[in-house]
Amino acid sequence: MSSHKLLLSCFLLFSYFICVAHGLDTLSSHHNNVMCIEKEREALLKFKEGIQIDNCGLLSSWGDDDDDNKNCCQWRGIRCNNQTGHVIKLDLRGVVTYYFKDHCLQGKVSSSLVDLKHLSYLDLSLNNFQDQPIPSFVGYLVSLKYLNLSNAGFSGEIPHQIGNLSHLISLDLSYYIHFYDNIENLYVKNLSWLSNLKLLSYIDLSSVSLSRAIDWLKIVNDLPFLRFLHLESCNLPSSSVPLQLSYINSTTTLSYLNLADNGLNDSSIFQWLFNLSGIDTHLAYLDLSNNQLEGSLPNEVGNMHALSYLDLSNNKLQGPIPNTISNLQSLQHLDLSSNNFQSSQLPKILGNLCHLQSLYLNKNNITDEFPNIIQTLTRCSNKSLSYLNLGENHIWGLIPDAIGAFPSLKQLCLNNNRLNGTISPRLGQLSMLDRLDLSSNSLHGTLSSSHFSELSRLQYLDLSGNSALVLDIDDDWTPPFQLDTIRLTSCRLGPIFPNWLVSQKNYSILDISGAGISDSIPSSFTLSSKLTYLRMSQNMIYGTLSDLEIPITTSLESLNGVVIDMSFNHIEGAIPTFPTTLTSLSLNNNKFSDPTLFLCPKVKVSLYNLDLSNNLLSGKLPDCWMNFDQLSFIHLENNNFSGVIPPSIRYLKKLETLHLRNNRFSGELPRSLEDCTSLVFLDLAHNSFSGRILPGIGTNQKSLSFLSLGSNNFVGEIPLSLCQLPFLQILDLAVNQISGTIPNCICNLKAMQDTSNMLPTLQYSITDHSSSTVVVGLYSDAAPIMWKDAERIFGKFIGLVKLIDLSHNKLKGKIPTKISALQGLVSLNLSRNSLVGNITPEIGQLTGLEVLDLSNNHLSGEIPASITALSSLSNLDLSDNHFSGEIPKGTQLQGFNASVYAGNPQLCGAPLSNCSWDQPHHNSRGGDNTAPQDDTDDDKMFFLGLYVSVVLGFIIGFWGVCGTLVLKRSWRHAFFQFFDDMKDRLYVMVLLSIAKFKRRL
Repeated sequence: MSSHKLLLSCFLLFSYFICVAHGLDTLSSHHNNVMCIEKEREALLKFKEGIQIDNCGLLSSWGDDDDDNKNCCQWRGIRCNNQTGHVIKLDLRGVVTYYFKDHCLQGKVSSSLVDLKHLSYLDLSLNNFQDQPIPSFVGYLVSLKYLNLSNAGFSGEIPHQIGNLSHLISLDLSYYIHFYDNIENLYVKNLSWLSNLKLLSYIDLSSVSLSRAIDWLKIVNDLPFLRFLHLESCNLPSSSVPLQLSYINSTTTLSYLNLADNGLNDSSIFQWLFNLSGIDTHLAYLDLSNNQLEGSLPNEVGNMHALSYLDLSNNKLQGPIPNTISNLQSLQHLDLSSNNFQSSQLPKILGNLCHLQSLYLNKNNITDEFPNIIQTLTRCSNKSLSYLNLGENHIWGLIPDAIGAFPSLKQLCLNNNRLNGTISPRLGQLSMLDRLDLSSNSLHGTLSSSHFSELSRLQYLDLSGNSALVLDIDDDWTPPFQLDTIRLTSCRLGPIFPNWLVSQKNYSILDISGAGISDSIPSSFTLSSKLTYLRMSQNMIYGTLSDLEIPITTSLESLNGVVIDMSFNHIEGAIPTFPTTLTSLSLNNNKFSDPTLFLCPKVKVSLYNLDLSNNLLSGKLPDCWMNFDQLSFIHLENNNFSGVIPPSIRYLKKLETLHLRNNRFSGELPRSLEDCTSLVFLDLAHNSFSGRILPGIGTNQKSLSFLSLGSNNFVGEIPLSLCQLPFLQILDLAVNQISGTIPNCICNLKAMQDTSNMLPTLQYSITDHSSSTVVVGLYSDAAPIMWKDAERIFGKFIGLVKLIDLSHNKLKGKIPTKISALQGLVSLNLSRNSLVGNITPEIGQLTGLEVLDLSNNHLSGEIPASITALSSLSNLDLSDNHFSGEIPKGTQLQGFNASVYAGNPQLCGAPLSNCSWDQPHHNSRGGDNTAPQDDTDDDKMFFLGLYVSVVLGFIIGFWGVCGTLVLKRSWRHAFFQFFDDMKDRLYVMVLLSIAKFKRRL
C-alpha cells in the first residue's frame, strides 16, 4: 500500500473510533451557550496549575475568576454536554516536533481530573509528563470511551485500574523511548485487566514491555469487537498457541494486526490467525516483520482475501513462496525481504497481483534472469507497481527495454546481484522514478544522457561497484534532476571531471571515488550547503583546493556532521578551512604542503577523525588543539612536521589514536600527553624525540594497546609503570638509547599472556549541541609493525599480534625467566643489546612465537632443547653471541640457514659443522679410490692414553683382589666360606617355595 493511502486508511479508522466515542446527539449540537459546572471548571484550573511549560499555547484560552472567559466549555480542547454542561471531552494533544525536544505541555497531571465524572474522551498524547507514571485515578473516569496517553513521557507500570473503564472503545498507551531522555520503560506485570474491557475496538500498546504477559494471546483473543491491534516492539513472550484456546468469543472483525519486532519464534501464530472467524474478509493489514518466525509460509495466507498490506520481512521463513498468494487480489504491499525464500525463478503468480504497488523480495535466495522477472510483472502489475526491491539476491542479466513499461515506478533497487549486461536507455522514461540503486553488480556498457532524460524526480542514484560501467555524458548536458545522493564509486567517469556534476546543488552525499578522474576540480564546482558526505578518493585529481568553494556554515540536519574523504590523489598546496560541522577529514596520500590555516581554527570544530598522513606537510604543529576537543583519531605520519608536541594536546580527552610516525619531531614528550587518558594507539616512531619515557604513560593510559617509540633518542630505563598496562599487545622501543635491565614485571602484561584479541573497541562520540544528542560510532585503525625484517601495515588483524621489540638499545643483565608467561607472543626481538646469561629452558612455553631474534648480545650456555617445541617459528636469529654445545635436534631448528647461528664459535651441530664427538673415525689406509691418511698427533696421544689406562686397570683390578686371596690364607678361607653359605640359603629358599606351591594346589 502506498504511504498516502495507508495514512488515509488510518485516518478513516481513527475517525470511526472518534465518531463512536462521541456518537451521542448532544455532541453534534451547538453548545456555545452552555455553561460549565463550577466544580469541573476548578478541576481544570488545578490541572493548569500543574503544567509548567505550554510551548503550543494549548491552555492560553483557559481563564480564571478575573478573566472574562470563565466558561470552560469555550476553552480550547474542552467540549461539554449541550444539555447538562458536564465536560465530556478533554483534547490536549500536542504536535510532532523535531525529535520531540519542544513538547507542547510539560509538567504534572493533577489528580483534580478525577472530578470530571462524565468525561468520555481524554487525549494527552505528544506531551511530556516525564516525572510521573500514568496516574491511577484515570481508572476512576468510568465514562471514558476514548483514552490516548501515547508519547506523553509517562513511565513505569501501567496501572491496573484502567481495567475499570468498562465503556472504553479505544486505548492508546504507545510510546517511542528514543523521543525522550532517561525515561523508564512502560511495562505491565499482568495484562489480565485488559480482559475486562470487552468493548475495546482499538488497542495500541506499541513499545510497552509485555514480557511478563504470558497470557497476552488468550486475552486479546477474547475481545469480541477488536478491530485494531498494534503491539509492535513489546517484547512479547514467544510461546505456542494454547491447544485449549477457544474461538467462540473471539473477534470476528479484526482488520489491523501489527506484532512486528517482538522476537516471536513460533509459527503457530499463523494457526491462531487463520482460526479467527471472519479473518478472510476483514483483515486488511498484517505486519509480523522483525521476528524469528521459521518454517514455510502456510498456504492459508491466500485465504485472507481482504489483505492489502502484508509484511513478513526479517524472519527466518524459507521454502518457496506459496502460489496461493495470487488469490490476494487486493494486495498492494508485499514485503518478504530478509528471509530465506528459495526460487530458481520469481514465482509467476506474482504477475497476477494487479493492484500490487510495493514488492520487496530483497535479501533472499532468488535466482533468476532479470528480463524474466520483468516479463512476469508486466502481465498485470506493471501499471500499479511503484516500489520494486530485489537487492541482495542472485539475479543476473541486463536491464531490458521492457523496464519502460512501468510508468508508476518510483524506486528500483537491484543492488548486490549478478547483473552482467547493459542498461536499456528506456530506463530514462521512468518519469516517476526517485530512487535508482544498481550498485555492486557487473553491469557494463555506456550510459549517456538518454538514460536519464526524463528522470526529473530522481533524488537517489547509486551505480557504484560496476567497474565496467562508463558514464559518457556530453559536457553541455543539463540534468533534469537535483540529486540528494550520488554514489558512483568505481564507475568510469574520467578522465575529465564530469561537468554535469557542477549543476547539482542540493546533494547531501557525493561519492565518486575510484572513478578514473585525472583532472583538476573546476572552479565552477561548489559543495552543497546540505553536504554530509563527500568522497573523491583514489583518483588522480590534481591542482589545489583554493578555488573550491566550501560552505563554512551548513543547514545541516544530520547529527553525524560532514565527512570529507579526498585521499589518494595528487592535490597540493594549502589545506583550506572547512565547515565547523566537519566530523571526519581524510586528505592522506596527497601532496599538501601547508596545514597552518586548517590546524589553527578560530572556533571549535566537531572533528573526530583527522588523517593528513603521507603528504608534504612541514613546520611546527600550532598550539591550537583546544579547538579540536572532539578528536578521537589523529594520523599525521609520514610528513615533515618538526618541533615539539604542543602542550594543548591535553585538551584531547577523547583521543584514542595518535600517529606521528616518520616526521622530524624532537624534544621531550610533554607531560600534557599523560592527560590523554583514552589512548589506545600511540605511535611516535622514527622521529627525534629525546629524554626519558614518560612514566605516566603506564599509569594514566589504562587502555593503551599499541605503544611504538622506536627509532628515537629516548634514554633512561624502561619505566616499571609500563608493566601495569593490561591491554598492551605491541611494545616497540627499538633503536633508542635505553639502558638498564629488562624489568622482571614484564611478565605481568596480561594481554600478552594469551592469544585472544584484547584490543579495546575504538569508538567515537560526537555531541550535537543543538539537540543535546550524542552520536556514537565504531572505528577501525591500522598501524605499521616491523614484522619478519620488513615493515608491514596491520589493519583488522592487528588485535591478534602480540609483539615486543627492544632491539638496538643498551640493555644489560639477563632475560627475565618469567618472560615465558607471555604465551601469546608472536614476535620477540631483543637483538643488539648487551644481554647476558642463558636462554631460559621455559622458552618452549611460547608456542605461538613466530619471530625470535636474540642476536648480537652476550648470551651464553647451551641452547635449551625446549626450543624445539616452537613449531610456529619461522624467523630465528641467535647469531653473534657466546652459545656453546650442540644445536638441539628438531626439524624446525635444522631447517634454518647457518647464518642464524653464526658468530658462536663453540656452537656445533646441523646446520653448522658436526660436533667432534659425532665425527666418524678414519682408517689409516684408504680404499681403492682414497689416498692413505696419517693419524694426527692428537689421535696418537689419545690411543696411547687409552692403552695405558687399560693395562693399569687390569693390573690393579685383577691382582688387587686375586693376588690378595693367594697370599693371605685367612681371607681366602673366609671368601670361599661366604659362597658356601650363600649356596645353602638359596637351596633352602627354593625348597620352601616348592612346598608352598604344592599346598595351594
